[in-house]
Amino acid sequence: MTYPLAPPTNTISPATRERLAKLLAEYPNRPAALLTALYLVQAECNHLNDAVLTEFAEIMAMPKSVIYEVTTFYSLYSTKPVGRNIIMVCQNLCCFLRGSDEVVMAIARELGIKPGETTPDGKFTLRPVECLAACERAPAIQINDKLMGPISPVDIPGILAEYRR
Repeated sequence: MTYPLAPPTNTISPATRERLAKLLAEYPNRPAALLTALYLVQAECNHLNDAVLTEFAEIMAMPKSVIYEVTTFYSLYSTKPVGRNIIMVCQNLCCFLRGSDEVVMAIARELGIKPGETTPDGKFTLRPVECLAACERAPAIQINDKLMGPISPVDIPGILAEYRR
């Protein structure tokens, strides 16, 4: 996903519809394109709300329920508005054993939000995730497209300062 995300919108633009058409032309089996297509739509719309999912289901010629299941299963998709900077903190075993829960709480304290929430100014969303595939960097976080680790709670103020600018 290209960051920062766009402000929330409830419709898929003609430009994104065109990108989806090109993508779908490459896949004879539409469900095979679903993850990438959802990614494109979310990048434009900020999140995948009910109106966007309804429109997207029509484009994909798939049941909305199937698309909703995929959207809510994977942590890279959101059905609620997200901040310009998405902070993902790995919660898998390696990261947990090395203190990822303390990192989550340090970020939450610094931003004044709970895990899963977005700051009132729309700059940050804190999202604990199952795995970032970075066990060698445990505990690991990812802000937008930048993977970092090992991270400790004392690192958090400095890291967030970079993204507050």
